[in-house]
This record gives sequence, C-alpha cells and structure tokens, in this order.
Amino acid sequence: MKSTHRARWLATLLALPACSLLHAEMLDEVDLRREGNHAVVQIRLSTPVSVLRTTASRTRDLTQAYYQLRLTDIDPGFVAGERRIVKVDGLPVITISDEPVRTDKLDDINRRLVISFSQAGNFKVRAGKGDRSIEVVLEGLGSAVKPITGKAQEERMPSQRYVIALARSADPKLEIDAPIPQSLQNYQVFTARRVVDGKQVHEMDLGYFSTLAEAEAAMKQLSRFPAAVIVKLGDATASKASAPGQATAPAATADQQARDLLDQSRQAYEQQKPEEAIRLLNQLLDLPATAVTPDAQELLGMVRLSQGEQAKAQAEFESYLKQYPSGPGAERVKGLLAGIQPADLKLVPTIESIKTPEGAITTTGSISQYYYGGKSTTATQAVRDTDGTLLSADEINNRSKAPISTTDQRLLSTNVDTTWRSRDADRDIKLVFRDQFDYNMLSDAQLKGKSRDRNRLNAAYFDYQGLKNGLRGRLGRQSAMWGGEGRYDGASGSYAFRPKWKVSAAAGQPTDKLGAAKRQFFGTSIDADALTPNMGASLFVLQRNIDGEVDRRATGADLRYFTQSSSLMASTDYDVIFKKINVVSLQGTYTAEDNTTVLATYERRSLAPASLSQTLFFQYQEFTDAGIIPQTITDLKNRGYTVDQLRELVRANTSYWTHSMLSVTTPVSPQWQTGATLDFNRTGAIAPNAVLPQGQAASGLSKTLSLLAIGSNLYSARDTNVFTVSLMRGKQIKTYMLNYNNMTPLTDTWQLEPGLRWQRNISQDTTTGLNITTVAWGPGLKASFKPRPSVTLESNLNVDYTRTEGVANNDQSTRYTYFLGYRYDY
Repeated sequence: MKSTHRARWLATLLALPACSLLHAEMLDEVDLRREGNHAVVQIRLSTPVSVLRTTASRTRDLTQAYYQLRLTDIDPGFVAGERRIVKVDGLPVITISDEPVRTDKLDDINRRLVISFSQAGNFKVRAGKGDRSIEVVLEGLGSAVKPITGKAQEERMPSQRYVIALARSADPKLEIDAPIPQSLQNYQVFTARRVVDGKQVHEMDLGYFSTLAEAEAAMKQLSRFPAAVIVKLGDATASKASAPGQATAPAATADQQARDLLDQSRQAYEQQKPEEAIRLLNQLLDLPATAVTPDAQELLGMVRLSQGEQAKAQAEFESYLKQYPSGPGAERVKGLLAGIQPADLKLVPTIESIKTPEGAITTTGSISQYYYGGKSTTATQAVRDTDGTLLSADEINNRSKAPISTTDQRLLSTNVDTTWRSRDADRDIKLVFRDQFDYNMLSDAQLKGKSRDRNRLNAAYFDYQGLKNGLRGRLGRQSAMWGGEGRYDGASGSYAFRPKWKVSAAAGQPTDKLGAAKRQFFGTSIDADALTPNMGASLFVLQRNIDGEVDRRATGADLRYFTQSSSLMASTDYDVIFKKINVVSLQGTYTAEDNTTVLATYERRSLAPASLSQTLFFQYQEFTDAGIIPQTITDLKNRGYTVDQLRELVRANTSYWTHSMLSVTTPVSPQWQTGATLDFNRTGAIAPNAVLPQGQAASGLSKTLSLLAIGSNLYSARDTNVFTVSLMRGKQIKTYMLNYNNMTPLTDTWQLEPGLRWQRNISQDTTTGLNITTVAWGPGLKASFKPRPSVTLESNLNVDYTRTEGVANNDQSTRYTYFLGYRYDY
C-alpha cells in the first residue's frame, strides 16, 4: 500500500486565495433589534471577516464598511454583487450591497458593504458580536423596532430602573462641559429636578439602566464626572458608586406632576406606546412651564418622528429652537431637524417603505442576470535556452510564436433571491429561497468535458421564531453559524431559556459533494450573550460521520468582549478523535471617538480540519495502477486500509497556516483618512510520510505592508477615493502594487466607479537562479444606472496588460474582461 507524492487537498487550499470563483454569497441574513434608544441593523455574513474601516458621505445617507475575509477550509464563493433591502415602518429604507473592492477581481478577499439610506440621519457602523457580522446603529430610531412581548419582555424591562445624575446645580440652565463617553452613547441625556438634603436641585441625568449592576458598570466609565451619583427611580435614595456612604436624596415634591408625566411618557415611548406618550406629553405641555418643559418638547418631536410624521416632528423641533435657542438640548434638536430636512441636499430615491398592518404578509427580494465575457491575446518571444544561455537572432525568430487570441469566458449567470414573511405579536415566520444558475457558452473543446450548466441552491428554508416562547427553528438548506460545517441540508433550532441565554442544535448533510461518500453531522451549542454586561461566550460540540465512520468529532468555544467602541473575540476548535487543534484565533478592534480604527488579528488554523474525509484527496499508487480513484472510505477499506491507518495519514499530513495582522486607520481631516496594514503569513512544514515521502518545506514568512489614503466628498457630496500602495516579500518573491479605486454618484440615477492598478512581481527560477519579472497594469470602469428605484443596470470593463520576462521566453498579453446585466428589487 504505497501512496504517491502529493496531497490534492493541500494544493487546493493553498491556492484558495488566488482562485477564481463565481458561486455562493457573502450576505447571509439581515436582522433588526432595539438597543436603548437606537435601532441596530445586524448584517450577518456567511464566513468569518475582519472589519477594517468605514467611510460616510457628507449627505449622511451613504456609508461603506471595508472588511477582509478570513481564510477557512470552507469555499466562501464569490458573486459580482449581492443586495438586501430592509423596509420597516418608522425607519429609512436601507439598501445593503456586498462587493469586491477591486471590480476586476471577484475573488478578492478585500470586500466592502455599500449601505445607503432613503433619507439622511445619524448612524455609525461597527463590528458585530462574533466574527460574522457587521452592525449599523441608527441613532434615535429604536422605537421603530417592534418589542418582544410576553415573559421575555418582562424579564428584560424590570419595573425598578436607574439613572445616573451626572451633575447637579441650583441653576435651571445647568449644562455639562465634558462629553459622554462613546461607549455610553446609546443612553439618553436629559434634565430633571430633585430634592437633595431638603433643597431643590436641577440635574443632568443619563439613563435608563435596567439594573443596579448595569448602572454601576456605566459609573466606572464616567471618571470625567466626579460628582455623578446613581439614582433609583421610584425610591428616595441616591448613591455614588465609588462612595457607598454618599448622602441619600429624597424624592422631589415640587413640580412633581410635570416630572411624573415626563417619566411616564418616556416609558411609554420606550415600550412602543407612541399614542400614550403623545397624550402624556401634550398634557405636560398644557401645564405652566417648568424645568422639564424643554425635554417634553424635544421628546414629543422624537415620538412624532418615530411614527413617520415628519411634518409634525419638524414643527415640534422648530418650536423648541424658538423657545430655547441656547438650551442644553439645542444642538441635539438641530441635529434631529437636519436629519428631517438636510440643507441643500436631495434625498436618495429608493423603494418606498409601505405601511403594513400588524400580521400582514410581505414578499421581498431580487432577480438579476449578468453576462460575463473575456478575451485574451498572447504573444511569446524566445530569448534564452533552457539553461539560461542567450539565443541568437535566428533562433529567436524560429522559436517565437505569433500572437494568439482566444475567447476564454462566456457565461450567463441568473440569480433569484426572495423572502416571504408573516409576522404578528406572537411569531415571525419566513420562507427564504436563493438560487444561482450559470450557463457556460464556451465551445465543447474549451469546456473539456465539464458541464455546460451549473445550478447552485444557496438557501431554501422555512424559519420560525416565537416572539413570546423563546423558540426558533429552521428547516431546509441553510448555512451553519458554528462548528465550521458551511452550507447544509437539515434542521436547526434554539431555545432562549433565559434572557440572553440560549441552547441550540443542528443536524444535516453537507451540500458540497465529496466523491460518492455519504456524510451527516449533528451538534449542539450553548450561548450566553451576557456573562457580564459586556462579555458573552459560546460552547459547541459536533460530530460528522462519513460512510459509517466518525469523520470528525470536535468541540470549540468562543469568548466575546464587546462595548460600543471595542471588541475582543477569541475562538478555538479541537478534534478529540485526532487530538489536533484545528483553530486558535484572537481578534480585537477599537474605534475611538474621532473614528480612528485599530484592528489586531492572530490565528493559527489547520489548512483543513482534521477529518477522515481528507484521505479521499490523497493519491494512492495501487489505485493509480488500477486506473481508479477512491470515491468512498469503503473503497479504501476494501483495499486493506484500516480506519486507524487512515487517521494516522491525516495526522502526518496536517499543516498549519499562521496569520497575524495589525491595521490602523485614522482621520486626518474631515475629508481624508490614512491608514497602514502590516500582514504576516506562514504555512508550516510537513515531515516525510507515506503520502509525501519527501515531505514539504515550510513556506517561509510572507510579509505585506500596505499604506492607504481615503478621500471622501472631495468634489461632491458622496464621492469616495481610495489610494493603496503595497509591498509584499516572501521566501522567493517580491511584489509591488499600486491601486486606485473611486466611487462617484453623478446624479440620483447614475454612478461611476473607475479604477487603475499596477503590479510588479519578481521571483527566482530555482534551476537557473535567474529572476522572472512580471509587470501587469490596467484600467477598469464600472457603471450603474437606475431608471427606476427598483431597477439597476450595471456594466463593468477591465483591461489587463501583462509582460513577463522569463528565463526562456518573454510573454506579452492583453486581456479584456467585462460583465453587464440588470437587477430588479421588489
């Protein structure tokens, strides 16, 4: 039983970052939740990512989130662009598109989310909890998110609530000088009156906090407010967290009616009872003016705005500014007013949000078709013999080849993405279908026996979520969110047995075929979203079987620390059968108040998780001699291999990829960001063994330094310009790269994205020691036109000029690639 010298699985994984794929998708799901007074749009991706930086247009209706894919053993797949649309009453319509940064390179691991809003507003983009999500925080729009009702809501909204009095004064025009920390921006800041030591004082409060522990955690971040105290609403005590012996404060008696009405209206607003909030606020505003009257005027405008009554909200905000032009909330109200009626700006036309009654059925999605074409012309000139000796002029003429032109890409790709949804107070039901069909128009000779058409069903599932009972279930083709199983056919479910605690389970069959082998998996996990106010964790166990044998049996854990400005995530995956660690990773991000973003990543992962199925990628001499390829584990067992022998082959051929990265981006002016990224990669060695008798040397350390500059709104209200310079040094190669990418919306319907790239590679021929130099450059242009808000026409053209000075030949080629197509969103 002799094995040959190569492992195909290893070569495939090493080539993954450079391969050209046109299948599957990055966007998995888009969810919406409330966080304090804000709405949070969670964009879940199908593979782990690292968020690098964000940009925003001056119009405050467009943002871009740049991210990088993290290498896994699962083929992520790529498409030219995906889109999801979020339409919820009370929120602007949100359009989310996923695209490669370089339009000429669909398999680029550097990608971006382009997020546009139907109206301007205040928002920020951040990394989500875990490494597969990016979140958009819509400030002040939390009331548009439907609440969870029943027992879960009662547990999350206790009757006893707390605020923090940041400052107190006898002056009713009390203001605070220090800014609220970025991590506490989700809480409200408002004025109040209280009686302390028998004297009436005015307060600037921060709140609300559901528990004392939550308020105390916030107090630790308020060192710039040395006089801050915690106040328990409905109780006659107030305590300073850092000084338990602080004097208590009796409840207020003067103007108590106005204060009570304001508290009741705020609670009604947060509990999704806008009509009740409006009634209470109007009752308060009919009373004689008090210190809380300005707050009531502002809150009334916010309630109107959350209901989509923009004209009424505008009237309330304008009334506030007339009466209190220099009040503590004036700047805040000006910002809200600007979001309704931005000066000299036009709203971005998009699909209108349609008011739907509770429990109504909606259908959303898109249909798109794209034609991909490509043509190459290549000319070869001989310059040296195989030993490096220069050729004579006659030999050059005899060995050189005339230019050859070929059409190497003709593909029509059709995509369907649709979601049927029914929601009421008790449950949320969805039917999701996403499919891609590719038809290849190349000649039979070019296809070389490959299928002319391919269909990829990316998702087809029924999803049920109980809004009262904590249950969620999904049946059909879906993507695994833990355990590294990728896309599968099966079932998954979870039960939230306590607020922010849930247990999950999944079982099914992987959709990617592996010969004729039959595979199934099952697993379970427990997830705690709040071990502390800022820390969560997950633990999973999983087993996959193949042809009646255990393929892999793994356990893993994630630990997450998350605040409004930073996150730290650690994860591991360990196989108890092979006794091999598959993954160890650590990723941290930090975003400062000036939008400086720091990302640090370290991970060490096996190129493929240790599993019995890897042995089907090995090539065995006895099978080669017989002219057959093993298709199942049973085939290998029938040839005399035991399961223990096969597992030992896997252990001997496990190689690890180590990656670390540090990326920093910082604004240097309102229009410019600069940044740098330092990247290190190494692939480990494999000792000689039965599969690789000569073993495999380590790749050596590859180092990449990238410097970038991002200019936003340089010559219009929404343009973005990205300049990148990169230098990569490996064991036997040097690469220099220059790239420029631009996105310019010319009008409400036209958008252009020109680009220019240049690259120079220098590698060494191992036989002659001579350098092989390749220089490639070319322009690109992507254009899109929206004749209607729901219809987009797109086209893209890239030209690549390449010249290679090799050992024996100099090659020169020109390649044209393009696509054109349409997308209809409904």
